Amino acid sequence: MTLGELLEAAVLKAGDRPFLVQIGQANTVSYELFNRQVNGLAHGLRALGVLGGESVGVVLPNGPELLYLLFAMAKLGGVLVPLNPALTVQERDELLTHAEVVVLIGDMEVLDAHQNLPRLRAQVTVGERRSGAVPFESLLVPSEFTPDLEVAASDPVALLYTSGTTGRPKGCLLSHDSYVIPAHEFVRWIEVTPEDRFMGCLPLFHMAGQSFAASAVAGGASIALVSKFSGSRFWEQVHQSGATVFRHLGEMLALLVQSPQHPLERSHKLRAVYGGGARAELLDAFQKRFGVRVVEGYGLSETNTVLANSIALSKEGSIGKAAAYHEVRIADDGGHEVAVGSVGEIQVRKNRVMMREYFKAPEVTERAFCEGWYLTGDLGYCDEEGYYYFVSRKKDIIRRRGENIAPAGIEDVLNRHEQVGLSAVIGVPDRFGGEDIKAFVMPTEGSELSVDSLLTWCRMHLAAFKVPRYWEICENLPRTATNKVNKGMLRAQRTLGGVEHEVQLERT
Repeated sequence: MTLGELLEAAVLKAGDRPFLVQIGQANTVSYELFNRQVNGLAHGLRALGVLGGESVGVVLPNGPELLYLLFAMAKLGGVLVPLNPALTVQERDELLTHAEVVVLIGDMEVLDAHQNLPRLRAQVTVGERRSGAVPFESLLVPSEFTPDLEVAASDPVALLYTSGTTGRPKGCLLSHDSYVIPAHEFVRWIEVTPEDRFMGCLPLFHMAGQSFAASAVAGGASIALVSKFSGSRFWEQVHQSGATVFRHLGEMLALLVQSPQHPLERSHKLRAVYGGGARAELLDAFQKRFGVRVVEGYGLSETNTVLANSIALSKEGSIGKAAAYHEVRIADDGGHEVAVGSVGEIQVRKNRVMMREYFKAPEVTERAFCEGWYLTGDLGYCDEEGYYYFVSRKKDIIRRRGENIAPAGIEDVLNRHEQVGLSAVIGVPDRFGGEDIKAFVMPTEGSELSVDSLLTWCRMHLAAFKVPRYWEICENLPRTATNKVNKGMLRAQRTLGGVEHEVQLERT
């Protein structure tokens, strides 16, 4: 089944039942109307010259446009390339060029910034009109007819960029199977019914947000979209939307648990929260305070959900059992499965749910697998009942507020500063139970380097969510026997004995 077929199957059952709900707006979009608008958008994109297998780039905040585009591209047989609007123009330009996008969709500022993409045929504007660009709403004309195109479940439907340890983003090329098969399993784990209403605030330019939306369709449920998570407005939004199911990141639960009492925090319909990255004690505190069941799982952009608990069966502290469509093992560095209870790398057998490849990166794709097993770079262990537990990250990635950030990319920017001799970036604990970013910087000899100048430099060259919060200017950085920066020592000590500066960052 393709994503387009998933939607049409839901329409046959749901018909005029609500599907898309905008909080604060009286109007809802039924399954039937949403499907007809998706058809119209697919025809409109086809008229702009988008052919099967070609890519459409999108730079938009969370909103219904991304949901329409995901299913329209699915019916068209094209590939959706959604990018985080918080990326810099240079970062976006490199990714849009690499993805070979033929149509770009965004606001006027985005379109003005990316007029010279090598394969670009057309631009579509959302919001303010722009000369030479097609208004998005003109493409959203309802049509009864699905495009007469052959699309297979194994065909690519999305290209999602995720940071790698080299600092260069990797494009995960995902098929319809990557979404549809896990969506049906999610319905089973959470016991979703057509009476459920999902509240989606995770970005639709990430796997978690897209997969959550596909799961709503698989269950015939409705979905209320929120532009971004807000701890102060969360319970008000839950109440206004009538949400029953929510998808979290661990930091979100921490923020809610630490927030002052809200008059609506026990007056709601929310029955289940699904997500990953929350500590066992945090889950317990959340469930006791708000009376909502939390179901933990584990997955990556490359794999969608790999491990999950369920409403019916779960184990405290675990990230669940292997999903029916995945084979999982814990292995040592030599690729040998370790004994039950022993810590090793979480590895996943290659299958049709996983990404097809890292786009235009065959060597990187090959290195990601060992004899057919995908190397997640995460350490964990499995107990005698088949439940898995996350221990730590093996690879050098910082996860901050739901974003995977490569320290190497930040170090590359810092090292280009004329007064920086060398830098090292690590993840440090934040007060919400997640991670934040600290930079250690060695000045060049004789320079008078300041944190203010470093901050200005980073804001010029990095997306806001990549800018370090903590800074330490130091005379030397610890080295390993092979003269590499000893990040293990930096993580263990967190300081080299100098002054740690904390800066105020933009809200992201």
